[in-house]
Amino acid sequence: MSDFSKIHFFSDPVSFREKEKIYLEVRRREGRVFPDEVVRALPFISKSNPYAKEWVWRRRSFERFRKQLSESWQLSESSAGIRILDLGCGNGWLANRLAENPSWDVWAVDVNEAELAQGARLFGRENLQFVYADFVSRNAVPGGSLPGISFRDTFDLVVLAASVQYFPDLEQLIFSLKKCLKPGGEIHILDSPFYKNENEKEAARRRTLEYYTKLGVPEMATFYHHHLWSEVESLGGVDLDNRLGIKFLQKIKWLAPFPWIRLMRVDKNL
Repeated sequence: MSDFSKIHFFSDPVSFREKEKIYLEVRRREGRVFPDEVVRALPFISKSNPYAKEWVWRRRSFERFRKQLSESWQLSESSAGIRILDLGCGNGWLANRLAENPSWDVWAVDVNEAELAQGARLFGRENLQFVYADFVSRNAVPGGSLPGISFRDTFDLVVLAASVQYFPDLEQLIFSLKKCLKPGGEIHILDSPFYKNENEKEAARRRTLEYYTKLGVPEMATFYHHHLWSEVESLGGVDLDNRLGIKFLQKIKWLAPFPWIRLMRVDKNL
């Protein structure tokens, strides 16, 4: 069986070929295209890996998220399940870890066919689906219909882990995702920076362009976007890490220096 036969395609990959090519070239030059044995173990990684500190942060973010998810939805291993969308899943490591709970139905979604194929090959679980889909554009709005499927009111929870920066329009993204949530559902944004004002945002944009230029792939800067905290706040986002104890752990770099954002669908008539 082909690796790609394990991916469900709800969008046309041709539209994203150039973006995927540029993104994968960046990942290769950064040393972030991991072999299978490394991906299987994520978020645990060798201390000798140049990104070991980053993965310690991501592991702690994930473990706190999974714990909060279990507690807030009052779930146990034997309780009724929920459906989770991991948007911008990459190789699917986080989706795989969530799917360790057999009562959680997890969809790992991206428009990066190469990494989806790796995840589909490595993480074979009955409650884990790898899906190639653009959940934001007019051709694949979650509230609309694709051949054979409608995503409206489908998920209990959406998580974007280190991926929101690849979406240019935060308002459009959140609006689309709320449509695919069930009423009372939640969106969680992890491990991504937000900026206090336009000056900080512009400075970050310049750093991004300089970084990708030095890397030899300046085109990637057009696919990496910077969002203001005021944007997410105006959409109803709250920072679950806005507590003194967490801020201290972030200051001493025990936790990642990013907000943990939660947005909820409260309108039943989206």
